[in-house]
Amino acid sequence: MVVLLGLSALGQTRSDEDVLSLGIAELGKIKVYSASRRLEQASVAPSSVSIITAEEIRRYGWRTLAEVLRSLRGFYTSYDRSYTYLGVRGFQRPGDYNSRVLLLLNGHRLNENVYGSALIGTEFPLDLELIDHIEVVRGPGSSLFGDNAIFGVVNVITRQPTNPYDIEVSGDVASFLSRTGRISASATRGRLSSLISGSLYESAGQSSLYFPQFSSSNGGIAQNLDGNRYAHLFSDLQYGNLRLQGIYGSRRKIIPTADYETNFNDPGTRITDTIAQFDADYKRSITDKTDLEVRTFYQHYNYDGTYAYGGTNSPDRYLNYDSSLADSTGLDAMLDHQMGRHHLTLGTSYEHSFRVDQQNHDAGLPPLLNDHRTPWLSAVYGEMALDLGHHLTLHAGARFDYFDAYGAALSPRTALVYAPNTKTSVKYIFGRAFRAPNVYENYYMDGVSTERPLRPLQKENIQSHELVFERNLTPWLGATLDAYYNSLDNLVEWVPDTANGMTHAANIGQDHGRGIEVELNAKWKLGWQGRASYSLADAHNPLNRQRLDNSPLHQAKLNAIIPASRHAFGGIELLYASAQQTYQQTRVAPSFLTNLSLSTTPFWGGFELSATCYNATNRRWFSPSPPSTTEPAILQDGRTFRFKLSYRFSKDASRVLP
Repeated sequence: MVVLLGLSALGQTRSDEDVLSLGIAELGKIKVYSASRRLEQASVAPSSVSIITAEEIRRYGWRTLAEVLRSLRGFYTSYDRSYTYLGVRGFQRPGDYNSRVLLLLNGHRLNENVYGSALIGTEFPLDLELIDHIEVVRGPGSSLFGDNAIFGVVNVITRQPTNPYDIEVSGDVASFLSRTGRISASATRGRLSSLISGSLYESAGQSSLYFPQFSSSNGGIAQNLDGNRYAHLFSDLQYGNLRLQGIYGSRRKIIPTADYETNFNDPGTRITDTIAQFDADYKRSITDKTDLEVRTFYQHYNYDGTYAYGGTNSPDRYLNYDSSLADSTGLDAMLDHQMGRHHLTLGTSYEHSFRVDQQNHDAGLPPLLNDHRTPWLSAVYGEMALDLGHHLTLHAGARFDYFDAYGAALSPRTALVYAPNTKTSVKYIFGRAFRAPNVYENYYMDGVSTERPLRPLQKENIQSHELVFERNLTPWLGATLDAYYNSLDNLVEWVPDTANGMTHAANIGQDHGRGIEVELNAKWKLGWQGRASYSLADAHNPLNRQRLDNSPLHQAKLNAIIPASRHAFGGIELLYASAQQTYQQTRVAPSFLTNLSLSTTPFWGGFELSATCYNATNRRWFSPSPPSTTEPAILQDGRTFRFKLSYRFSKDASRVLP
């Protein structure tokens, strides 16, 4: 449902006070980009779209992109104290690194080229305070965006400078000795605008974590092994039609769960993920009806893992080093043309990885793995939006991708949108999407527990049908009813080899998913707003009719922002997920989380305060584990707190005085 949340243009043109004064009907007219790779009204976009604004991120005290996404209908997350994993409509495969959701930054791909992962936890490389809004497009998106867009597209849009200059400083302290610091500066002058920001974060994590499977070692207590730190840098320079954008993020995490049968309670097991990307984007209007966009980019990704084996206090203790490195570059071009009442989008892209390396070795010994690849892909795509009259629009398009390692992939999409008035829209969407096997799945082996596939892997496929009904019931209340059916085949799964006991990737998965989602959105003037949703997701294996692992059947969510005074707001978030089954066929109990937040608007010339209590009722809850861990479920944090202070100095700071 987008009629409440569709604020994709407001972050650049309105202040927060202007946003708070808007009602449901006005918000429904805001335009989005990610559904068709062009701006269009959210209510008639050929997808089910949700948009989260910067205002909501502040009011609810969300700390990571994962916390933002799990507030939406049909989305949920899990955390194994290494990475955060995203589930969509009942589908979250054990050990998947979010490779079936496409993550974009200002329309540009962020999924890296080794694991295809979308980093959404503390490993996400952008500070949330730099976000203007987030567009979430449900359903297959390969017809326009290609690989990874199986279940949806998440497009993070950064904010634009609006004042001659701004300097912002913020810091927070939180449970587990956590602290964050950020400094940002932006400026505008004529056709030139610039933004640069840097952030640092460090947390000691929980001092003691109990794992009953390791009760014979240190009583099952992992001590001081939950540390986490990151560094972020973002820059955005625009001059006229040219935009230069760079992002860097590096996150190091100590692993307390003894993954891959490593030593328990050993501080030597840790991982570091680093991603950097540079984009140059040029847009030009060739005529008053034709626009051209050309983009070139460079992306770097590096993973380093250190794993301790042989006994924590044993003379036989040794370290295993696992690493991957990817560098890629590419070129995209897109033409957008208005033909009377119709609209045509055409594009092409090329990407070349001049190195994708994977290495694994024990300290002081020859490598167990030393693999080097240079994959490339090319694509062409197009979509036509035909105005058929009588308030009916037909969207039809497709994309053709060619991978040097896997061959061709064709991804069509058709959508029929009926909007009899400004309050109502009905959409039927049919789409096919794919995910190409990543380099890790196809070529990783360590000679001990993992081997390469016994036969070449093929691309995964999804075929989806979706019916969406959206209606503004009153000027302040909107409703959405969304029903879908997904059919997936050729899914890549990790399976054991009976001959040697090692595991390898194989195309053996075939899953079906069907469900229904209901959402109500309310928005009153002066800041009162809320949304409530219920999702029923039946994701199962069609061969044995068993429900999938890591798949809650029911989810219910409530989010509300309540003005406490003219300059203060309360935020309430309630999240319920029904029981799940782990890959070890054990049961994870239902979870019900309550998050409470209090925040202010700017006061005293530019200060802002916020305080958030997460899991306020201190409920005991778990996340399913991936196959790399011994324990089937990981205990999550109890009640925690965060206190945040920000200050913004602006040439026009007098306008924020109370």
